[in-house]
Amino acid sequence: MISISNIEYSYDGALKKALDGVSLEIGEGEFVAIVGHNGSGKSTLAKMLNALLLPDKGSVSVFGMDTSDEEKTLDIRKKVGIVFQNPDNQIVTTVVEEDVGFGPENLGVPTEQIIERVHSALEAVGMLEYAKHAPHMLSGGQKQRIAIAGVLAIDPDVLVFDEATAMLDPLGRKAVIEIASRLNREKGKTVVMITQYMEEVTAADRVIVMSGGKIAMEGTPEQIFRKGDELRALRLDVPVMVELRDMLVREGLMKESNVLDVSQMAEVICPLLLKN
Repeated sequence: MISISNIEYSYDGALKKALDGVSLEIGEGEFVAIVGHNGSGKSTLAKMLNALLLPDKGSVSVFGMDTSDEEKTLDIRKKVGIVFQNPDNQIVTTVVEEDVGFGPENLGVPTEQIIERVHSALEAVGMLEYAKHAPHMLSGGQKQRIAIAGVLAIDPDVLVFDEATAMLDPLGRKAVIEIASRLNREKGKTVVMITQYMEEVTAADRVIVMSGGKIAMEGTPEQIFRKGDELRALRLDVPVMVELRDMLVREGLMKESNVLDVSQMAEVICPLLLKN
């Protein structure tokens, strides 16, 4: 679906490359998390996925279309939608349903289809009851849901969340992750989650760890979170539940397991507590 081959990229005036020899394949229906500290190159990579940025060297292919081909740019952006960090930058009208319909309208989608897409997109993010509301009156988490709905209304095959939870509180972050996971599981959308919050990657099929514009590690969440010392060396951490799991294993209170989140920990710990 997406093929990235040995790409390099430097911002004007920068001494270091933002991306340096990155190669990556993303398959249909995958949930891929890309993590890294600030300046690691993860958001630059995200913008390569729908031709917002073009590599200085190497190539990016989306559904067989080279992002450097200007004639294919619109088709690529129909296939790959990006939700950015600040929802205010993606909201352009004064009524929620009009804002969600703005993208497909610009693409020339017939009015009847726009109405259906807006309804479906707002329903998917749990914001249908706010269709007639003013976006600027909503909370940050609600605005981000509207931004996601606006991308969904374009009906892309790939959804890229470029640090889309960075400006939200924990509840808002949780809601966005749940929406991303549901769209992946139930709608078959390919999801690429760019984040520095390690708790957000536990639902992913695959985790890409970036550092210094390169891919430093790659694997399933279980594989990545067994490399706590390596992650900390890259100025990253492991989720709290993974820390607790490892501590309990070291103290002999729990057997080796792949526990990653609270619900999994509860399933393991509750029987142990009942035994005692």
